[in-house]
Amino acid sequence: MSVLSHMDSMKKDMSAAEKKIYRFICDNKETIPTMTASEIAAGAGSSAPTVVRFSKKMGFNSLTAFKISLSAETRQAVEITGYSDVGPNEPFQTLKNKLANNAQFTISETSELFNEKIFNEACHLLESTNFCFVSGVGASRLAADDITQKWTRLGKNIVYETDYNLLLPQLVTNAKQSVLFLISNSGKTPELIALAETAKSLDIPIIALTQFGQNRLSKLADIHLQTSRPMEAEIRSAATNSIIAQFITIDLLFYLYISRNQKYAKKIFNTRQAIDQYRQKYF
Repeated sequence: MSVLSHMDSMKKDMSAAEKKIYRFICDNKETIPTMTASEIAAGAGSSAPTVVRFSKKMGFNSLTAFKISLSAETRQAVEITGYSDVGPNEPFQTLKNKLANNAQFTISETSELFNEKIFNEACHLLESTNFCFVSGVGASRLAADDITQKWTRLGKNIVYETDYNLLLPQLVTNAKQSVLFLISNSGKTPELIALAETAKSLDIPIIALTQFGQNRLSKLADIHLQTSRPMEAEIRSAATNSIIAQFITIDLLFYLYISRNQKYAKKIFNTRQAIDQYRQKYF
């Protein structure tokens, strides 16, 4: 993921001191890789520890790792096109190009965040539990639907439910055999926070799918799958991009899950064959 575009997407979550560091880095991106934490702090009117914390908040293990990535990006002269919002009365061709660019940018940014260890841990958790309870609210319900459709084809016991009063009794009854999969772009959805807190009290492991960064849901989760942070726009075209990011994450998890055991691939073939036979017979 582009260092500069990633910082830009995190602006809303930055403190006043962090925004000063962000602006200083953007204005001096060519020289930052050769500067120490103290030099960056002096230029940004901040402190060296704050600079180090800033690099870690941006997702890097250290300031050195941050500077190496920024240096590589600067040397390659990567052009950051970013997201384009849809304006009034735009021609069809312009709308088509903007949406295609946004989708490609979202997929590229999100795939850069994928961590093999985390994905394997999520697969192991799904394999080792009997029930997977899934929930998402608003646009994230589409991602929850996608998870349900994919894993039920493999014979996994998937329970997709958004009503807390219906889901809670099932969590309590199957606590020792379950995993809870929660999808929220912001990671702040109140209904899902309530479900996560209940699951924690029942010792039910949680997989959370949210945008990059620390949020309330990610802190409650045992496994945190992250997507990029599409810029919110006036008419919220970015909602489309967040769904695309969720879908590509779920797709990778699903393919990895299948690749770990060939019996799942066989199940996919059998279910597809059953559907084809049904259609040939009745349509």
